[in-house]
Amino acid sequence: MRKPQKPRLILSSLGVMMLAIIAVSGVTFAALQSQQNVLTGNTVETATANLGLSTDGINYGDSRVGFDFNNLMPGGAAMPIAGHGFYLKNAGGTALALKLMVSSTPSNPNGIDLSKVNILLTTVGSGNPAQSFSLQSLATAASSGGLPITGSIASGTTGQYKLQIQMAADAVTGQGAQLGGIDFAFGGVAQSN
Repeated sequence: MRKPQKPRLILSSLGVMMLAIIAVSGVTFAALQSQQNVLTGNTVETATANLGLSTDGINYGDSRVGFDFNNLMPGGAAMPIAGHGFYLKNAGGTALALKLMVSSTPSNPNGIDLSKVNILLTTVGSGNPAQSFSLQSLATAASSGGLPITGSIASGTTGQYKLQIQMAADAVTGQGAQLGGIDFAFGGVAQSN
């Protein structure tokens, strides 16, 4: 005698009902999704880095005529005693870390040892001592973007600086010597906030 096949029938019925429930849920789920909302026309812009240079604190530009560092005594004090003053203005939209380099090849007819000629840079009013850079290191640093200057300059502000030059006693021999065509270049690198 054969047994009735109710368990198989029940399982088949359950499978059909489960498929129906899944199908109805899927349709219901799809029916409950919202439309897409779109933010159109977005743009991405960087902050601006814009450094201006001035020797009078009024007129700023990318370039200004430099200074004559005269009456320098090898082994003596940095000249001029009061320093030559200039200003850097951050007209960009972000704080800038400053760098200094010599962007030219100085004329050096008397063979002055450029590693023994020091440029002293003072940030006026900072309380920091003058930074000293050899002329040779500043010339070499031109290929890598310059040497860092202590401190930074905030967006929309102006910094006042002074330059002096000092030469070691053994930097040159003879009755006198001259360097010419020295271009001090200042750059600014954006700092993240």
